[in-house]
Amino acid sequence: MSFLFLFVMIIDLVISVALIWVVMMKMSKHGGLGGAFGSGSLYTVFGREKGLDTLAKVTIALAVAFMVMSVVTAYVLTLK
Repeated sequence: MSFLFLFVMIIDLVISVALIWVVMMKMSKHGGLGGAFGSGSLYTVFGREKGLDTLAKVTIALAVAFMVMSVVTAYVLTLK
């Protein structure tokens, strides 16, 4: 195993676990499993809140990092 392959796989694993954790934290704000099916919108009488909160920004950043790392991992796998 090369050092580059091991490094990329560890970074990919850390980003994946962090993304799962952040998404689960966002789901807990919407009342458990019911939030997955849209019941979180029940409490928005005046419409959607404007802008993104910090957790949403972290989720977007981790999702982009996960996509980039997927491409990098595929490239590193072709080097073997």
